[in-house]
Amino acid sequence: MRWTRMAMALLVAAFAEAPAGSVQARSGLSPREAFIRRHRCEVVARLDAIHRRGPIETSRDRFIVVALRDRPMHYVQCIFQPFDTAMLCEASSGAYGKPGFRLQAQSQAALRSLQYAQADGEANFSRTVILGDPPDVGIAAELMLAALYDAYGAEPDSAITITAPRGGDAGCGTPTS
Repeated sequence: MRWTRMAMALLVAAFAEAPAGSVQARSGLSPREAFIRRHRCEVVARLDAIHRRGPIETSRDRFIVVALRDRPMHYVQCIFQPFDTAMLCEASSGAYGKPGFRLQAQSQAALRSLQYAQADGEANFSRTVILGDPPDVGIAAELMLAALYDAYGAEPDSAITITAPRGGDAGCGTPTS
């Protein structure tokens, strides 16, 4: 009986050390996985709303921009291509924002590892994301969030902002960012 109480005390102490609100601590997720899980539903809901609101024959106003709330130059934007089987995505290089903002070499390498390419030093990084038919918008959502985490220094509890003119509300119960 004594061993059981000691084991229980150690177990309680181990859980007490984890921050109460930490998804990572409760679930065993990596910090990257925790960030993606926290925001995936919200981004997928917006992408799905854009897809459903068509017309799928055109790309006009059928885009989404996801940025770190406290660092708006750290963003990824994607636009549906005609018929919604692909999206053209861009990740900020800093070329179109505040003077002096440029991505560090490790951030550029992180984007390249996610298959983003930069045509020249004055352009954003870009790539085409194949969604399939019917489109799996979760592919684009996870890629956008991975770029925010890998290249722009998001943390598991980082807040995001979403701009999506045809994206409606998140509607999935995730924290409003």
